[in-house]
Amino acid sequence: MKDQPNVKPVLPAASATENKGSDHVTQTIDDILKLEVLQKTRSERIAEKIATFTGSMFFIWLHVTWFTAWILINIHWPGVSFIPLDPFPFTFLTMVVSLEAIFLSAFILMSENRQGRLADRRSRVNLQVDMIAEREITKLMEIVVEIREHLGVRPHPDPELDNMQKATNIEHLTEAAESVGNATEEIKNSK
Repeated sequence: MKDQPNVKPVLPAASATENKGSDHVTQTIDDILKLEVLQKTRSERIAEKIATFTGSMFFIWLHVTWFTAWILINIHWPGVSFIPLDPFPFTFLTMVVSLEAIFLSAFILMSENRQGRLADRRSRVNLQVDMIAEREITKLMEIVVEIREHLGVRPHPDPELDNMQKATNIEHLTEAAESVGNATEEIKNSK
């Protein structure tokens, strides 16, 4: 079977308004991400770099190599006059690994706390965008109804449309979300 040349499909060109809109969205997202990077403190940047490094395979292999070498060096080999620095049960190694675990967990928690704050902020922004979109859609529905009335088109009874044109009751949504959350917790606890 012959290799086919890497040919990319030619896509139809999008209109200028589509590109402009998506460029605006992309630019806004880029601005938000840049702002998040600028708002990092020095300790947050250090904690994030350490958490990223410790979550890598290189870190795992580094420890496998370190532990293997430590154990092989500190085992008493018959016929060798070398006195082990940390003989079995490797108390010093245990202490070093315990201290490393304490510090690594602190760095990882710092990184996770920052990620949680970012997620909360993004969630608030997402809620704001959703509420603006809901208002805009409601306004568009009102305009469509006005156009229909202006054209003299007889409306059909539509209770769903009537409900959609009402303002969203945030308290009602919050109560509904909490009741679903409570029901989910009850189901989990009953298992």
